[in-house]
Amino acid sequence: MDSLVSAAMSTGTIKDAVIDADSLIILKFMVMSVTHLLIGTVQGVIQTFPEFALWIRATGPAGHMIDPLAHAHINLVGGVTMAIMGLFYYVLPKIIKRPIYSRTLSNTSFWFSTIGVLGFFGSLVFLGIIEGNMILDGMTYLQALDAVGPIHHIAIISTAILMGLGYWIFISNIFLTVFKRRGGD
Repeated sequence: MDSLVSAAMSTGTIKDAVIDADSLIILKFMVMSVTHLLIGTVQGVIQTFPEFALWIRATGPAGHMIDPLAHAHINLVGGVTMAIMGLFYYVLPKIIKRPIYSRTLSNTSFWFSTIGVLGFFGSLVFLGIIEGNMILDGMTYLQALDAVGPIHHIAIISTAILMGLGYWIFISNIFLTVFKRRGGD
């Protein structure tokens, strides 16, 4: 990050700065954290509008997938957790005085977590809207689930697995960083 700051100060612009691989990983986590928080904030504002709030309440379990589930996941799991992951990747090497065990694991955890969080959020919102409209058209929630079919469970479970893999890869990389030196025991 020091090279980024010094380059930006000397040229007056960040576009000329060269970012090292470790800083780029941290930057990706932080930018994605802010992106998730932005999405969650926009959703939070939209769902306070009376028409949307009434729709969410009227659709019962389908509306519950949008608020609180999708809203909480994009903010807490996406926004907060991604920021914490970036913070760990920044602070840990400074504390233990050695680099993160694997950049490949760092990047893999980033992409799995990002795709998982966005996919999980999108699945909850999309399915909540589809099933919610079915409920408003006279179906029960179970009838709406049957009408949507297995895609409901496939979308939610597969994206949750990706999200979980991203976090477990991150946890593994942190433990390997702390307890195992590269090329050593």
